[in-house]
Amino acid sequence: MSNNIFKTKGFWLSVAVCLLPALLSLAFYDKMPDTVVTHWNFKNEPDGYSPKWVAVFLIPSVLFAANILIWFALNAEPKKRGINRHIKGVVLWTLPVLSVIVQCMIIMFSVKGINLVRFVPLIIGIMFVVIGNYLPKCRQNFTMGIKLPWTLASEENWNRTHRLAGKLWIIGGFIMSLYAIFEMHTVFFIIVIIMMIIIPSIYSYAMYRKGI
Repeated sequence: MSNNIFKTKGFWLSVAVCLLPALLSLAFYDKMPDTVVTHWNFKNEPDGYSPKWVAVFLIPSVLFAANILIWFALNAEPKKRGINRHIKGVVLWTLPVLSVIVQCMIIMFSVKGINLVRFVPLIIGIMFVVIGNYLPKCRQNFTMGIKLPWTLASEENWNRTHRLAGKLWIIGGFIMSLYAIFEMHTVFFIIVIIMMIIIPSIYSYAMYRKGI
């Protein structure tokens, strides 16, 4: 990544993608009701509503600002070489793509009554599979990865923890993807996410206690 993100084509492309949801909403603005669904529960049922202007302007603006913040954070990382470029690419493009997906879901439901929320776990699952595949190649840094006091203090602890986490994230991501296809209990989905976080953390601490 260039030291000046304003000279980076990828940055401006991500900005353009983040602005696309607002343009899509403006195109369908007259067809959208005054109050639209902006949140769904784990059963894919609408449970949150907002004024139309919130869906059209506020939500895209929040994701737009978050995207810029992520670009600046990664650009300011002291150990840039430690960040795997594939993971960096996934992280940098997650919010721009997510902003388009979220806006399409809101528009399709408010205008056509089509519910696309059930596909969100599939997208999240694929993202975890991709990141899990490259996680073991991510070296010590302060921005990405499992940043615990003992992983940041020991390179060997970091590497072992991320090798285990990579395998767990691939398995967990695959299970999440199945959630979008089969009728699975919400609690099971939550447990998978928790285990993907807790197991590597416990493993890392156990190594720390052994002096690794």
